[in-house]
Amino acid sequence: MRAGFRYTTLVVALILTGLQFCASTRSALAAPVIRPDGLVEFLRPDGSVAAQLVVEIAETGKDRAAGLMGRVLTDYTGGMIFLFERAEPQVFWMRNTPTALDIIFIDTADRVLNVAAYTTPMSDRLYASAGPARIVVEAKAGFADRYGIREGVRVRWKRFQR
Repeated sequence: MRAGFRYTTLVVALILTGLQFCASTRSALAAPVIRPDGLVEFLRPDGSVAAQLVVEIAETGKDRAAGLMGRVLTDYTGGMIFLFERAEPQVFWMRNTPTALDIIFIDTADRVLNVAAYTTPMSDRLYASAGPARIVVEAKAGFADRYGIREGVRVRWKRFQR
């Protein structure tokens, strides 16, 4: 009788482990991706494009609050643009955000104010703009270094037609 109990316990444990694996795999596969709402371009001094990102646009309070929480950026092609009604100091954090990001703060003249590079995933550390920002762009950590994005770089963006 004792061996039967051990066998049943082992089978139940294996089933539960399998269910947990399937649930975690399903949630990883179902993780939301970037919705291609627009394009952000970072410009060289001569006006040519140094880098670009296909971005999801966050322009409502709800969308801005959610940001990239729960999402993983796997490369340097996608990100998110946050649009604010007016320029003011902006502060971001990484709560529930599993990917390290570069947070790029942009002023009303469409120039980079500052970059919070290589942010700490899943943290409540605060990352602030160096002045009033009307736009904020998030990209995978290392994007700014890779493409030379720093203070003063010009930015332009457009919304895709639907």
